[in-house]
Amino acid sequence: MNDFLSTTKTAPPPIPPFWYGIMMALMLLLIYTSVRYAHNAAYRKTFKVLQAIQLLVLYSWYFGFQISVANSLPFYHCRLAMFAVLLLPDKWRSKQYFALLGASGAVFALVYPVFDPYNFPHITSFSFLLGHYCLLVNSLVYLMNHYDKTLLKKYMIIAYTFALDLFLVGVNHLTGGNYGLMARPPLIKGDSVLVNYLVVSTILAAALVLFDELFKRRWKKKLMPAYQKVR
Repeated sequence: MNDFLSTTKTAPPPIPPFWYGIMMALMLLLIYTSVRYAHNAAYRKTFKVLQAIQLLVLYSWYFGFQISVANSLPFYHCRLAMFAVLLLPDKWRSKQYFALLGASGAVFALVYPVFDPYNFPHITSFSFLLGHYCLLVNSLVYLMNHYDKTLLKKYMIIAYTFALDLFLVGVNHLTGGNYGLMARPPLIKGDSVLVNYLVVSTILAAALVLFDELFKRRWKKKLMPAYQKVR
């Protein structure tokens, strides 16, 4: 238990190919079940409860062990989406934005996982996996049930993304953290804050617009039978 709750940093744990394959298989399975059982109340409640427990345990560790604000604030993209999808009222424009962010961000995070630098098993690695799987499910379920194409225009998605990332740049400047991976993005070399901000924001905005387009097409297909019936 001491190792699981350790505050001694080492290095991010490696992921053997076999377990990476298991991670990807589980991600695909959850995408399938979330689409199929999006209207199932027990399915929705299960993953919301798991998400709430994951966040409660993680932040209890952060505050209980006085982890630096450079790491413990809820200002990562996916962490913000976890709270938003869990707590915001349905039909809010901001909730739909964060659901799109959560769905795309969870896929990116699981495909290219960036664990905290602690030996496995550790609370942060378990929280990373459980948190992103739950976020993926909760975001997809919300979008399957409540997506409304009239809430967000493409320019709004892009503007919100660049504004959010600019805020995270400011947080990183004040705390010395790497929130939103804006200070030290994976696969991007160099210390230029401006370049990091533009590259990360552009990629993220493009992903959100793509996910929005996918759900917009589904939304149109969903309404088509009703429209034809009226005619």
